[in-house]
Amino acid sequence: MKRIILFFAAILLLYPAWGWAASQDKFALPQPYLNWENQYLKEFPELQRLMDVMVETSTRQLKDPSQDILHNRVCSALAHRMATDMKLRSADRKLAIVTDLLHNISKEERPMVLTDAKVLKQASDLVARLRKEKQLTGSPAFWTDPALFSNKAIGANLSLIHHITGAITAGEILKSIKGYSARDIARVQTAILGHSTGYWYFRKSIDDAAKQPEAWRKVYPEPESDIAKIAHDGDLISQFEPESVVPEHSKWRVLAAKRWGAKGTVEEAHVVYYVFQRLFEDLARQEWNKIEPALIKLMDLKTGADPVKVLGVPKAFQ
Repeated sequence: MKRIILFFAAILLLYPAWGWAASQDKFALPQPYLNWENQYLKEFPELQRLMDVMVETSTRQLKDPSQDILHNRVCSALAHRMATDMKLRSADRKLAIVTDLLHNISKEERPMVLTDAKVLKQASDLVARLRKEKQLTGSPAFWTDPALFSNKAIGANLSLIHHITGAITAGEILKSIKGYSARDIARVQTAILGHSTGYWYFRKSIDDAAKQPEAWRKVYPEPESDIAKIAHDGDLISQFEPESVVPEHSKWRVLAAKRWGAKGTVEEAHVVYYVFQRLFEDLARQEWNKIEPALIKLMDLKTGADPVKVLGVPKAFQ
């Protein structure tokens, strides 16, 4: 953990808030997200430092970080737009963007697992501190059974726990930067803790691994504040960006292959279709209408066909 924090400190020294070409410029970002990103960086130029930390971290963690950087930038741009539409005060709009810049900061950090007793203690201390500060009041079951994380299928699964480890790391990063109060950091950490709760397959994975219904409530808290709801909803909405779903080697087709064992284009599209069909009620229907026909086309089905009726439920979910 000390090595990881030293890395972030070095990045912050290397990338001041001004005077350098933006680290994100070499990665594509479609409209309207690019305009929204430019808007918030103009209003809050100091956030370029956190953008740099996110980009450099993803580049260090992944051979090809483009999809993760795309996701984080889309989320942050959405946070800006949602917070603006909600007419949040300037300080809260900034914290909403900060949350989404850092929400996945530990998603690919291999040493940050909750089967490690030191990391588990950090997480327990974090939750205790947040509860003392009157955070997480709407999630009484959350963190009531830390022993769940001794199960490697839960505690060593970075996808299932990155909201927790990410909250820890985000706190350390923000402490190293002037301008964020203890209250600000607690609010961001609480929002990061709640950003994954809307994913049905995460909840199902926890229940299945724990072999108990509703076990997910002990792992995923409900988002409560405006900032937390923006992080939660924006993360879901961002998944419906077509560039993350349809192209070969896109984030979701890779996940279909690596996480759920899909083999080839048809199975990848089939798995993604099933996952997104169950997500779409929580997302923007307008974006789903762009993705649905593209996935059907990848499965070599006729326009308007129902893949679940034609191909059945993907093997991974039977």
